[in-house]
Amino acid sequence: MFKPKSAITVKAAKELFDILVEELRIDDNLSARSIMLVDNIVLLEQLKQRAIADIKKRGAVELFKNGSQEMFRDNKSVDKVIKIVEQQRKLQAELKLTPASDRKVSGVVDPPPEGGGDDFERF
Repeated sequence: MFKPKSAITVKAAKELFDILVEELRIDDNLSARSIMLVDNIVLLEQLKQRAIADIKKRGAVELFKNGSQEMFRDNKSVDKVIKIVEQQRKLQAELKLTPASDRKVSGVVDPPPEGGGDDFERF
């Protein structure tokens, strides 16, 4: 029913779109607002894949020449990947699609009965 935007051309991003839509469908959380967030996550995935390809091509550091000066500097794509991953995680958390928000593990653990538990819990 939902399809990624036409600007999404990277295979990994298209696959991520399908995975996220299916997870939202399972959780009965599929709406126009959630699809908007999915689109953002997928666009970020496409940017991340391109940055990773750049890192593979040029390496984590690159030789920089400025006139007679030569030095190595960090490839800016490394920082981009880190920032993109963090932003994707924030959007996934908003959709409740992170392991911490997983419906199977989000139950509250009952506290031990009064006076129960080990010395640490009683402390």
